Amino acid sequence: MENNQESKIDWNYLLLLSSAYFATSINMQGIQALMPFIQSDFELSRTQAGLYSTFFFISATIAAVFSGKIVDTYGARRGMLIGVFSVGGMMFLHSFAPVYSILLILGLICGFGFSIVTPSVNKAIIEGVHYSKRAISMGIMQSGGGIGGFAGASLLPVFAESFGWRRAIGFSGITAVLVGFIIVILLSDRGGNSEAKDISFFKKIKELLADRHLFLLCLLGFGFGTAIGAIPAHFALYLTLDLGFSATLAGLSLGVLQIGGIFGRPFWGIISDKFFKGERDPALKLLVIMISLMLFFFGLFVWRFSGSRLLIILFSFLLGMSGMGWMGLYFTYIGETSGSDDAGVATGLALIFLRTGVIFSPPIFGFLADITDNYNISWLALGIIIVFISSIYFYQVNKLEIAK
Repeated sequence: MENNQESKIDWNYLLLLSSAYFATSINMQGIQALMPFIQSDFELSRTQAGLYSTFFFISATIAAVFSGKIVDTYGARRGMLIGVFSVGGMMFLHSFAPVYSILLILGLICGFGFSIVTPSVNKAIIEGVHYSKRAISMGIMQSGGGIGGFAGASLLPVFAESFGWRRAIGFSGITAVLVGFIIVILLSDRGGNSEAKDISFFKKIKELLADRHLFLLCLLGFGFGTAIGAIPAHFALYLTLDLGFSATLAGLSLGVLQIGGIFGRPFWGIISDKFFKGERDPALKLLVIMISLMLFFFGLFVWRFSGSRLLIILFSFLLGMSGMGWMGLYFTYIGETSGSDDAGVATGLALIFLRTGVIFSPPIFGFLADITDNYNISWLALGIIIVFISSIYFYQVNKLEIAK
């Protein structure tokens, strides 16, 4: 249950929660950083390469709400263990895929395990962290995903250069399994379970959807999902095909993108908790403005600086800070809007919207690049989507505030 007496940051607790995100992200982002190697090995188009993220997140989306119910019923710790062990095991099997279609099927299965991790760690934060530190703590915890993403994106391509992409992804899968055993030994649940509740699952979904503010947050999550789906899925390909980066340097730049996300997750939490004194919408507004500006900047100007590798790497950091750094603030808002008892299901509900964006954005982003022979229009289209959806959110939330 929520600790109302202690408002200090519990670093040991956050480190253990972060390790679950680390274990899954090193695999998810690592496989995307290895996509230039996989594309070359299987002779894929941009659109085909983007399909991996779609297959991965189709299953993650289908399972999202149900995994949230599992977490609310049996606890955050058990959910984390299911997610980490299944992702690690499935990614290890990736290393044996003889054809790309098998890789897609394994990604589809892996998505089911991945779907339970986010509801688990989010519920753990809502239950175990004082309100005054939630957004910061959520950002710190989710930075584990950024660190894992950086490790996967920057180190696995280097590993693949010497030993091949199959051994690289097999190694990251084993890493996740080892992290799972650490969680088994050191982490205990701070909250109870909800097995005694007599309310039906689908009635609870209906109640949550009836909360207009929560529904609008879910809609905003779709916009965020398009960004976090398309950007990492195509970033390495964008750098190699449009800007002439080597596969290794592109992987390093993807790692810098992840570092930006690592920095952004606690940063936006600090902005909300400290600067706006717990108000979430003003911080969200600043975040959306930065995401939109960076996407338009990449579509209109970044290609002009293709000769300056260091400058491109700096832009990668800023893109990651916005496009990959929103999760801590966003999921804190979801959990607070629903309440701790329903945080798992509410997170799962939000993930359906978010992952729908993740599913559709990579192939569309790649298709636009295929028909124009570069990614410029893809960046601009993504920016327009973010502006459109966020405008709907803030307009409708403002109407709700006026009605109150």
